[in-house]
Order: sequence, then structure tokens, then C-alpha cells
Amino acid sequence: MALCLAFALAMTGTLAEGNTEAGKKAANISSACKFKVSEGSRGHLTDNSTSSSWSYSSPEAWIGVQIPKDQTAGYIRIEWVFEPEGFELVEFDDQVNPLRTRTLADTFPCINMLLPLMPETKYVQLKMTAMDQKVCTVRIYSEGELDRDIQNWLPPEEKVDMMVFSTHQDDEVIFLGGTIPYSDVVCGRPTITVYMANCTRHRRGEALDCLWAMGSRHYPEFINLADKRVDTIKEGIELWGGKDNILKQLVERIRHYKPEVIVTQDFNGEYGHNQHKILARAMPYAVEAAADPAQYPDSYGLYGAWQVKKLYIHLYKENEIRMDWTSPREELNGYTLLKVAQIGMSKHASQTKYYSVKDGGQYDNARFGLYATTVGPDVAKNDFFENIPQDASGAYLRDNPAAAPARDPIVETLLPNDDGPEEDASSAEQAPAEAVPAVESAPGIETEEAIPDAADSIPEPEPALEAAPIVEPQQDALTQSAEPEPGSNVSRESGRSAWPVVAMGAAGVALAGTGGWMMYRRSRKRHYHRRYQRRRR
Repeated sequence: MALCLAFALAMTGTLAEGNTEAGKKAANISSACKFKVSEGSRGHLTDNSTSSSWSYSSPEAWIGVQIPKDQTAGYIRIEWVFEPEGFELVEFDDQVNPLRTRTLADTFPCINMLLPLMPETKYVQLKMTAMDQKVCTVRIYSEGELDRDIQNWLPPEEKVDMMVFSTHQDDEVIFLGGTIPYSDVVCGRPTITVYMANCTRHRRGEALDCLWAMGSRHYPEFINLADKRVDTIKEGIELWGGKDNILKQLVERIRHYKPEVIVTQDFNGEYGHNQHKILARAMPYAVEAAADPAQYPDSYGLYGAWQVKKLYIHLYKENEIRMDWTSPREELNGYTLLKVAQIGMSKHASQTKYYSVKDGGQYDNARFGLYATTVGPDVAKNDFFENIPQDASGAYLRDNPAAAPARDPIVETLLPNDDGPEEDASSAEQAPAEAVPAVESAPGIETEEAIPDAADSIPEPEPALEAAPIVEPQQDALTQSAEPEPGSNVSRESGRSAWPVVAMGAAGVALAGTGGWMMYRRSRKRHYHRRYQRRRR
């Protein structure tokens, strides 16, 4: 109940300071302000577009905003192309006397940055203290209560219980369904979402809109690797800087945020997307390496080693669990997790014509498999946190409103025909397209290749045996996949396949019987693959 109350608090309660007045709404007064820049075009700052940006070449570049005398400033919102590396924000009164100066050290790197302004402020100067930064938009809001859709992000949690890895901005809901709001809001577990590919500034902004609408208040992580349709896994690995760089990026995030549970995408890339495959197939080795002090010494020196307790893979057929996305949740004001995920997906406005979030189907976003565990098998098979105690993180618990970030009730803004929480999940509002787009996609949106026939498909990873020996990875194996090894894995009780969950110890993950990267080795007889018409996603 405390979590539900915290979720329902007004967003303005999250501002440590700010010029608010009971019953008064903050207004966007940017059009009444005068903008000045030391160089470049100031028009980019006020066109409300993330596709254009202000840039500079001088190390002393600045942006200035003069606030009308008859207005009282409350906040400044700065939309950066990428997370900033250095700036000074100086506030002046009407006599141009400096009131205060803030730097990046007073906040945290965020592409949608909201900072409170003092009531006396009449001029603001944003000085650049690092090169190669770009600003999309600057907005000034008056004093008062901000609309609930204006984001005021908290920094990422220092220690999380749940880490969700998503390849692109939209995969976190299309294929992982209600995972994020389940962990973050329903369970109140510290949660972070990590995106691998940079799908443009606009798409990253949509991802923030999605997470905010689903109730998340802690900023996600954007690794910003290249987003490009690739014909082969090998090409995709090269695009992302090689296997070592991919694992380095994953291991660093795992060690930094120290998750108890990781959830990520399908080994076969859901409908065959090679970048999805790379993320999913690299994850077991990243989990192993994160627990090994001898691997990736740079991140070990910063954060130490970390042993993840549970790893879930979307659509993994062994040790399968099915999450309940269709029951109304008190913590979500009666909405279902499916509905909340659909609300989140509606914020990916550039993609809703081609993708949607659905209940069930071939790429069922409620189906996951427990690939590896240190805390035993799932019995109830409906909870990512089964066998993970609530205080496992060692961080503060969100068991009282004072400790929890303030949250708004779920408010639907882009599904206009909805009258409130649905009573029957089958009647939930759907985005207008199928979960997998047809080959003929819109210009600029890359379509996914069709699912290959069985003869061309990559076999699923062979289930790992409990306490199986760790085998050193082969150099070329992530780009290939193995035929299942002959022989039996017979259960003592039933004659069926024995419990195939990996047993993870202090040294890391005990991988599949084929070992290391060989788990994904492809038969050379099936090396050739079909090519399909593609366009950029």
C-alpha cells in the first residue's frame, strides 16, 4: 500500500527545490524569452525538434536566455543530443548580479535535464566547459506545478535488484512486456534499463517518454552502439567493435549496478534480428566475466566483481516461467501490466505504426526461461524475484513513501478511446500494427527479416548441466551455432531432461555442455542463409 501511495504522489514532489505555488500551473514561457548564443544558430534552440541542434567550435561557447520582467521563472529544461560532459549554469538577477552557479557535478548526465531556477532569476547563461556537445532545445517554465508528463529524472540507482537489457529503444516493451513496471513499480525493486544501440536522438527521447509513462523515475543507461541492419552476426559483432568490446560494455554495467536479476532478449533474436541475437548470446558470458576478478580489470578496479543470481532469457524454452501481465494491479491504480506496457509503447510514436504490444502470440512477451541461477530453480514460475529476498540489494527499500521517488498515477495520453482500466485483457487497446512488421515498411524504418525455415534457423542453446565445467570460449563461436550434442541428459525421477539450469558459483557461470562460445556454434553445412529485403529500422 505504501508503494501504491508513493506511485500516486504528484510529480512535483520529486523536485528538491523549485518555484511551486499551490494550485498554480507552470507554463512554458520560452516564446516570451530572448535567446542569445555566442555562435551558431539560436533558432535550433526554440524549434522544439530533436532532429536539429545547436553546436559550437569555441571552448568558451554559451547560450543566454533573458526572462521577461513580468514573469517569474521556475525551471529550465535542456535537451541535449547526448549526455553532457561539462557545463556551468549561471543565474543572474535583473541587475546582472550572479545569484548562483551550478555544474554537471550538481546534477547528473541526462539528455532531458530539468533544473529549478530561483524566483529572482532574470537571465540564465549556459556555458560549455567541454567540447563536442550539442543542445537540441532549451525551454523556460514559469513558477508553479509542472505537468506530470514533464520529466524530472532521478539519477540511476547505485545498486539495483533488476537490470533489463534492451537492444533498441522499443524492444523493452515489444518483447519484454511488463517487465520494467513489474519490477520498478509493482515490486518496488530498484531497477535500471540498459539500451545497447543508438536509434537516433528522437528514439532515445521516445524511450524516456515510455519509461516515464510506465512509472520509472530513475534514468536509464544508453550505451549508444551503432544501429544498423546487418546480414550476419559476424558483421554485427564487428559493427559493435568486436566481441571483447561487447563483453566489456556489458560487464562494466553489471559490475556498476550489481543486479540480482537480469532479463534480456531471445537467443534467436525474436524474429531473427541479428543485433538482438548478439545481445542475448553475449549475456551469459558477460555474467560469467563480471564475477571473475581476472577479466576486464578496468571495471573490476572501479566496481569490483559481481555475481548475478538469476539470468532470464526471453522465449528460452527450458525452466520456463510465465509472467502475469493481465491481472489488475493495485500499485498501478487498477491497470494491468499489459496495459501499462501498451501505454509505454504508445510513447514510441515513430514505431507504433509498425509494432505493438500484445498478449500472447509467437513472440509472447510474458514467456521467459531461467537460464542460470545461484539460488535454485523456480517453483511458482511466475516471478522474476522468486528466491530473491526483498532486502537482497543491500540498498534502501522502497517500503515507505519518504524513501520512494514520487510517482504519478498512470495517465494515458495517446490512447484516447480508453475509459480507464480494462476488466478484460482481451479488450485492451492495441497499437495499430502487428508485433512484427511486414517487409514493406515505411521509409527510414528498418524491417526485420522473416523467420528462416527450420533448416536455416540457428538451434537454441543446448541446456546447461548443473555444475558443468567451464570451457574457455572459442575465438569464432559467437558468429556460429552448434548442432545439439548426441547423448542423453536423463532425469533421475522421470526419464525426461534433467533440470538444465546452470549452477553459478563464485567463479562464474557453468555453461552448456558444449562449453563457451561453442554453445552457439553453427554447423558449417548450414552456414549459408537467406537474404531478405531490408530497410533501415
